Amino acid sequence: MVALWTSLHLMAQTAITGNVKDVSGEPIIGASVMVTGTNNGCVTDLDGNFSLKVDKGKELTISYVGFKSKTVKVSGNGPIQVTLEENNALLNEVVVVGFGTQKKANLTGSVSSVSAEDLGNRSLTSVAMGIEGKMPGVQIKNNTGRPGVDDSDNAIRIRGTGTFNNASPMIIVDGMESTMYNLDPNDIESISVLKDAASASIYGSKAANGVIIVTTKRGKEGKAQINYAATFGWQRRTNSAKYVNSAEYAELTNEARANEGMAPLYTAEDIQKFRDGSDPYGHPNTDWFGLMYRGSGFQMTHNLNISGGSKDIRYMTSVGYTDQNGIIKNFGNDRYNVRLNLDANPSKRLELSMSMAYTRENVTKPTGPNSNDYNYYFYLLSKLSPMVPCYLENGDYGYIGDGNPIAWLDANSKADQIRNNLQLVGSLKYTILPRLTFKVMSSYKAYSGETHDMHKAVRYNANYVHGTVDKLTENLYSDFRFSNDYILEYTQTFDKAHHFHALGGYHTEYFRDHGIDAYREDFPNSDLYDLNAAGTKNQTSAGSRHELSMLSWFGRVNYDYLGRYLFEANMRYDGTSRFAKGHRWGFFPSVSAGWRFSDEKFWEPLQRVIDNAKLRLSWGQLGNQDIAGYYPTVSTLSLDQMYPFGGVIRPGAATTKAVNKKLKWETTTTWGAGLDLTFFNRLNVVFDYYNKTTSDILMPVTTPMTFALTDYYDNVGKVRNSGIELSLDYHGRVGKVNYNVGGNFAYNKNKILNMGSGGDQYIYDTNNACYAIMRKGYPMNSFFGYKTDGYFQSEEEIKAAYPNGWTQFGGRDPEPGDLKYVDTNKDGKLDANDRQVLGSWNPAITFGFNLGADWKGFDIALFLQGAADVKGYVTREGVGYINGDACKPTTMWLNHWTTDNRNAKTPRLIVGMEGWSMPTTTSDFWMQDASYLRLKTLQIGYTLPKSIITKIGLTNVRIFYTGENLLTFTGFMDGMDPEAPVTNDNLRNNYYPQTRTNSFGINVTF
Repeated sequence: MVALWTSLHLMAQTAITGNVKDVSGEPIIGASVMVTGTNNGCVTDLDGNFSLKVDKGKELTISYVGFKSKTVKVSGNGPIQVTLEENNALLNEVVVVGFGTQKKANLTGSVSSVSAEDLGNRSLTSVAMGIEGKMPGVQIKNNTGRPGVDDSDNAIRIRGTGTFNNASPMIIVDGMESTMYNLDPNDIESISVLKDAASASIYGSKAANGVIIVTTKRGKEGKAQINYAATFGWQRRTNSAKYVNSAEYAELTNEARANEGMAPLYTAEDIQKFRDGSDPYGHPNTDWFGLMYRGSGFQMTHNLNISGGSKDIRYMTSVGYTDQNGIIKNFGNDRYNVRLNLDANPSKRLELSMSMAYTRENVTKPTGPNSNDYNYYFYLLSKLSPMVPCYLENGDYGYIGDGNPIAWLDANSKADQIRNNLQLVGSLKYTILPRLTFKVMSSYKAYSGETHDMHKAVRYNANYVHGTVDKLTENLYSDFRFSNDYILEYTQTFDKAHHFHALGGYHTEYFRDHGIDAYREDFPNSDLYDLNAAGTKNQTSAGSRHELSMLSWFGRVNYDYLGRYLFEANMRYDGTSRFAKGHRWGFFPSVSAGWRFSDEKFWEPLQRVIDNAKLRLSWGQLGNQDIAGYYPTVSTLSLDQMYPFGGVIRPGAATTKAVNKKLKWETTTTWGAGLDLTFFNRLNVVFDYYNKTTSDILMPVTTPMTFALTDYYDNVGKVRNSGIELSLDYHGRVGKVNYNVGGNFAYNKNKILNMGSGGDQYIYDTNNACYAIMRKGYPMNSFFGYKTDGYFQSEEEIKAAYPNGWTQFGGRDPEPGDLKYVDTNKDGKLDANDRQVLGSWNPAITFGFNLGADWKGFDIALFLQGAADVKGYVTREGVGYINGDACKPTTMWLNHWTTDNRNAKTPRLIVGMEGWSMPTTTSDFWMQDASYLRLKTLQIGYTLPKSIITKIGLTNVRIFYTGENLLTFTGFMDGMDPEAPVTNDNLRNNYYPQTRTNSFGINVTF
């Protein structure tokens, strides 16, 4: 019976054929043709044809990316002709640019963007985390997971580092210069990044390092819509160094001492007690990392958004809350966000707009006795030997000379910082004529912050108190920025083919800040936090205020013919109070052009394959004035200068700093070319080449001792960045599964062209460890040291390598098992002249990949991000060494050189951190490849069926899981994070690590 029924059913089916075209008659390749409500379907061939067996009376659903879906009924055997209309919402996609928007199809500059969907539904505590790796040429070095990070903690670079001064991009939020760290990601509609001068020059002197434009969500006409989003997650550290246990440390210590000709320090019985834990106080094996990382790591975010309105007035308001607890006690951040966006049309000619945003944060960080900040915790964590007990049998603390960080945590010694941000933006736009408008926009941004930095004295036992007295420093800081923009805009179309748009404006800006510091010590008890409760001995106070102002003229002209030939020109004329008269004004122009050659007749044979192709060319100049100090051209007096008057030393004032009244703008000149391609209306490809040169870089110039005054700034430096960018994006459908695949890749070559009159190089010399260099002809931020060629295996090999002698390192001569440094200048001796530029910690290559799919309400998204051609370095406590209780080696030292292990991972063992082969002597042995690939985000979600949720008055409900920083693939030093920050302190592993987060969330729409 089943066979008979199946046979009859097949006989009832009809084999039908058909063809799918667009409105111009061109066949659509790869269109999905499905029997509605089933999995039965096919795709169209190269000519747009399809063939399918279908029951009579059934319906077919035909769909294709970029076109509106269509449903047709099967009524006979004849061919079915289907015409799909373009989805104008996709084809007319716009991106935010300076002072307006443009169709993405008509862009001639280099602009990348991220939408709300790209940011959405992740457990983000900062916006920078959300855009990392999403756009080519935009590098965000997110090297810490510390709660309460601000924009300065995430190094954002657009197309490389182009100056020795502040290289961070300009950030615009809803039309006003602002910050990004305090934004609620749920409030963001889109983020655009202006990467070249053609797109950014309308912002002039502040756009040399690129511009990030953030646009928040606004209300739309319609009934009120309520959205609630929440996430709940837990953080754990990603990577951490692996250190030896007490038994291993004892064995390594004995061997190192033997290499130094000293007697062993530990007996076999000692080592066994360390190993078996039979004497936990006399022979401890303390896990300092386990004791330190006991914070809950819990974090949650909440956002409630209400939007809607009528034709005449629209609104969007939201409130948000973020609670992030650290993976270490006393680290945390509570953030409250409130936003209100209003748009109104009182008349046909008048448009009003207003945005208000307020953020309050309470950031906490642990402190230690004296002036130790939170980084000192990580220094001690990497330093303390496992042989030091955290707690003694009688309840006292174990400690070394630098202290015991667990005791500091127990004492609740911490710093509290309160940050308040208020931003107000209002605009009025009046239509003078049908194509002529005038707009006035006023913006006000105010910040106020206060810090209470308490350093408590900590008692380790009855006889010793670390820090002697409690100390409190309080800081009050506030600033505000007020700006006005007056914009005249004209749009015209001639003969339905020539499109013209012009914009001109005037900008005024005023900035002011004010700071006060006060310090007192010696409180009656550790529970008091008010300055008045402390003694007045050694008290100090200080204060300052600064002002800056700018005036600017700007303009832009756009022209296109049939959307095929595109042209744009921008200009900005900026004046700043930072420079002296005669040098205050700078002119920053740009021009760009585009040719959509896919619209030409000769391209018609290729239209089926490449349906959109556009060539872009651009050139422009940008400026920069952001250097240390507000008044570099003004001669100022320094107080507390002591003079002898009448045989008595008296306080006075004097000029101590040299100034240069001829300072002018840094100028960044950029030219580039780009190619935009779309294959089969599914695969989007964007390729860019750029060349960016910054000249007249403001640099400090050293003065001779006989001049008496200190260094001054001059326009002397020059840096070039050049590179390529590629982004790919593909959307498709298989059956009922929609999927997308994308990726981006960027390569940047950075080169110093001029270092000024001070010479061709500058060496970072900190604690007598010259680890880095700025040298003409090489990339910025390069490691500087010796090249190595394995290990010395004998005394004879050492003498043959350096017949004319060598420089001692750490007071030591080389021995078998030490690193063999290369005599690069071939003079027969090893000295400082043999040092070379070894590589840069700025990555030359950055990339990202994303995969996504959805099926019947289920969705999955995967995002990977990474960097290549980048170096890292770890030294001192980060690598570890052997020297008693105040240090410990990492596990890499277990595989050290001996006569029986000549191809070891590390050199021979010594006592102390200073030595011929130790990382304090910078070399390419300890500098390692810091390339990495990180699984940045994994998200799995499910959207409940509307047939269920509409019964309870809901429009949409989605639940999801998100994992952040789940996996890292790298060849960097074992246990170390390849994105570890590079400064003299952080080379020693003294930083709050990145975190791995697992979270669950829900989105509900009413």
